[in-house]
Amino acid sequence: MFTNNNFVTKWSGVFLFLTFLAVGFSSCEKEDDTPMGISVNCPADVVSASSNVTVPIPTVSGASGNFTITNNITNTSDASGSYATGATTVTYTVTDDTTGETATCSFDVIVDNGLTFSQETIGATTYQKVEGTLTGDFTFAATENWLISGGIFVNNGATLNIEAGTTIYAADDGTTPFIAIQRGGKIMANGTSTAPIVLTSIKELDGIAGPGEWGGIVINGYATTNIGEGVGEGGTGTYGCDGSNCDDADNSGTIRYVRVEYAGKILGTDNELNGFSFNGVGSGTTVEYVQAYRGSDDGFEFFGGTVNVKYAVSTGSEDDSFDWTFGWSGKGQFWVANQLGVAGDRGIEADNNGDDNTASPFSNPLISNVTLVGFDDGDGSNTGMRLREGTKGKIYNAIVTGFPNNGIRVSNSEDNAASTVTTDNMNNGELVVANSVSAGNGTPWKDAPVFENDPTNTTLAGMGGLSGYVGTISENAKDPGTLDGWFSPGTYIGAVRSTQDWTAGWTKQ
Repeated sequence: MFTNNNFVTKWSGVFLFLTFLAVGFSSCEKEDDTPMGISVNCPADVVSASSNVTVPIPTVSGASGNFTITNNITNTSDASGSYATGATTVTYTVTDDTTGETATCSFDVIVDNGLTFSQETIGATTYQKVEGTLTGDFTFAATENWLISGGIFVNNGATLNIEAGTTIYAADDGTTPFIAIQRGGKIMANGTSTAPIVLTSIKELDGIAGPGEWGGIVINGYATTNIGEGVGEGGTGTYGCDGSNCDDADNSGTIRYVRVEYAGKILGTDNELNGFSFNGVGSGTTVEYVQAYRGSDDGFEFFGGTVNVKYAVSTGSEDDSFDWTFGWSGKGQFWVANQLGVAGDRGIEADNNGDDNTASPFSNPLISNVTLVGFDDGDGSNTGMRLREGTKGKIYNAIVTGFPNNGIRVSNSEDNAASTVTTDNMNNGELVVANSVSAGNGTPWKDAPVFENDPTNTTLAGMGGLSGYVGTISENAKDPGTLDGWFSPGTYIGAVRSTQDWTAGWTKQ
């Protein structure tokens, strides 16, 4: 058989060449159909003053079709949510649903709300120590151990949240801890009867806490006062308004089921912090179920404003249990003052303005259902109510008992003997105490003939029927529901009914 080797060799070369071309074309066609590779483009670091952060979703390119995107924070495509103060790294992962190819990118979410944090171990417990000025939002969580150092200021536009059941300790570090809500700032402290919010001294852990360990809660609002704008004691902030920025319905947040212990630090003469200081606070603010326990100054003090307070207990305050001045015109119901044996002054001290008894607007609150229980701490001067310095106001359904000096006293200016403004208010019916009982006090009524001769008022040698501050009287009572729709109805004198003790469980005795 004849074979031309040269022919075979030539055609073999051609075959190999054509095969190479075919393979090459085939490779080129496959490369054109395959994606260049999936990629994800993350945003730059996200900086927020609020702990609630909206996080952008990254852009994706190079996918062959559908793809899935998740992150390490929420395990969804959206990483928005609540973030801790400081930097949190967010990593997005994108998966091509067709090829299974993945790509990742990372960036930081930085919450910078103005506060600074450090850890401090006391005994066997580690605390989150908080300092500074809040410029965004922050939450004191009930699951953490908290310690505050110095003044915690909550600025205009910022919100301080406190979860039910949270305990916040004031540090014993040479500072004066307090929480001061500035005008335009808010506090949202929503405790419950079974999980109250407690603010106390770190010394309480060793059983050695006493009055005046720290500065308590201060709220500054835009409501009207009769001094215009003022500065809170202890440098806690500006309050009130200058006529152009007044808002009597100003809302500084909510304080509910909150107990403040061992506050009222004395910084100097007429420079004293309280358990709760309401400075020009508006009626849009909710305050109910609150206790000031063993403070060295006043339990509750109102510097002007229109805030209303319901269900309030002042226990063992070493100055006044309740105090108002500078034109406070809010409402109050179910107030308890329970003096203890160490120190105390007045159950209620009520002023208009000590420098000008006729300053307008007058202090002119509307109050019902009060129980003031006094104690002789040894100086014989404790008084149930001292209504003075030009105050107006109407008080109904009050029990005043156990004060060694005076039960209810009306007086005028301490600096101007010629002033008769407070007495005039009483005589004109603009200062009223009615449907009330003065029982077992040194002098039942002092310089208050209108009240003493009011047939709805009762004078008793002693106050039977009370167990501590619990107990009420039905005779001559006035239903406060007829006064204003804000009041809870009920025809009884006193703050706490034996069948409905609203102080049980969440207060400290």
